[in-house]
Amino acid sequence: MRGFLTFSWTPDDPEAVRAARTLKSAALEDGWTEFEMRGACWVGVRGPNPPRAYSPRTGTLIIGEVFTHPDAVSGGADGETDEAFAAWYSRNRWGRYVILFREPSGAITRVFRDPSGSLAVHGWRARSVQVLTSEVSDAVIAAAPPEAGFDWDRVRALAERPFDLGGPPPLTGITTVEPGCLAEIDGPSLPLWSPETIARTPTRRAADARRNLRQTLDLCVSALAGRRAIGIEISGGLDSAIVGGALKALGRPVAFALNTRGSHAETDERQYAQEVAERLGVDLTCRKRGPVAYSAELFEATAGDPWPSQNGRDLGNDLLVAATCREAGIETLLTGKGGDALFFQMHTPLAFADLWWRRPLRSLASGQLPGVARWTRSSTWSLIRTARASQRDAADDLPPGKRMQIAAIASGLAYYSTCRRSGAIDMIHPLMAQPLIEWSLRTPVPHLVPNGRERGLARDAFADRVPASITSRQGKGDYAAYFNQQAAENLPFLRGYLLEGRLAAEHVIDRSVMEARLDEDALRWQGGASEILAAVSLEAWVRRWEGRRQGA
Repeated sequence: MRGFLTFSWTPDDPEAVRAARTLKSAALEDGWTEFEMRGACWVGVRGPNPPRAYSPRTGTLIIGEVFTHPDAVSGGADGETDEAFAAWYSRNRWGRYVILFREPSGAITRVFRDPSGSLAVHGWRARSVQVLTSEVSDAVIAAAPPEAGFDWDRVRALAERPFDLGGPPPLTGITTVEPGCLAEIDGPSLPLWSPETIARTPTRRAADARRNLRQTLDLCVSALAGRRAIGIEISGGLDSAIVGGALKALGRPVAFALNTRGSHAETDERQYAQEVAERLGVDLTCRKRGPVAYSAELFEATAGDPWPSQNGRDLGNDLLVAATCREAGIETLLTGKGGDALFFQMHTPLAFADLWWRRPLRSLASGQLPGVARWTRSSTWSLIRTARASQRDAADDLPPGKRMQIAAIASGLAYYSTCRRSGAIDMIHPLMAQPLIEWSLRTPVPHLVPNGRERGLARDAFADRVPASITSRQGKGDYAAYFNQQAAENLPFLRGYLLEGRLAAEHVIDRSVMEARLDEDALRWQGGASEILAAVSLEAWVRRWEGRRQGA
């Protein structure tokens, strides 16, 4: 997986020196490439297109790619304090990076994680060595084992809301820095970038939002794609088609286009994906997911980070995309991930509530009221009641639809979690870039879904770049039946793994409820594979970490 590893130690402590020497040997054997050995600090990188590192000032090391923000002010970063330096970067730069602040000895004192969160930052202290890394590998854990334990209350919360990735991690003994935060080593964390703050300065005119979207998207795609040979994942939906349209408009060469599907007809979107590929002037590689025999080894292989991986639980797709890209020699793959939250695909009556908050009387005569009613299959009266209740019960001044969108954007961090694809290729999600996130936060929900048209602003903004069959399309591929079938075909494994597993033993999941879900007829007629796979991902994570603790 693409990322960084750094550790520091006390140079006059013999035990710390021995521990650091052991960790360095383990890291090099594990595939990390040494970038720098400075004083009592070692820095390494690895993965497809490994991140670069450079020092813009004394005592500061930036790992990753940094680009100029479209709203940047002139001049350089204020170097008086670490906090001022990081705050300047959060406003005037963007990219996929972390900033390490160091003492003359090389020891890390603070770390800043960029607001997009594309590079994780996990830290712990072990055997007199301070470790910071974007990926927690078995080799590093064995050489420098943290005193890790489970926060079972957080584990239970994740079982109920698998994509709620904010707040403290479910593992104690390891610290995870949140996006946009400056964290002291062994100290508090200071948020320097806040989605709520940005959302409180909305763009007033929809026309301005459309124009800004095109400009911002092109800037982000151009910077992230660079001039290298790249691939693109084309699902057949709107979001990946928008990314493809930007590549075409920018004149960026595309060497590889990939579309995958399941065994059910409703997953087959080749017709739409082919239209996008033709516009790009590239042959479309189509692959069908085959049956996968679930096993503990397959799920636990991507469960090694301090947070459970939601990115690798679709085993069929994860294995297929990784293998196909390796065969094609592709190291960089752009996706449309994050577009559902960015452009607001959430099917909710709150899409009207946000307009009610701003203009209650005018909202009653707007097209938003009947439009959202049709979209959500609700009565206009129920929408008005929901809007009034949301304002009466509000905890702050952010309207409820925007609050929902902020949560959806935050849940997109799951797309950066460990999977086989990220081990084989550098997966880039342009629609999760900081400038686009900020554009979305500033754009009122009624602008994003005008008259209740799901992702309507984005459809209008890119109508000249995306095939009409896609911009006018109301649905998208449906994998529910495919996942239900996969679960049904693997019921013997799932029953043993979950019903006799650690989550059931710790009462994280209700064994009787899960047992009822793990029934072939229930899966066929009621579904439930999504909840089952979320539990499997969490179970795999608990087992992987318990195995590490036992081996420490």
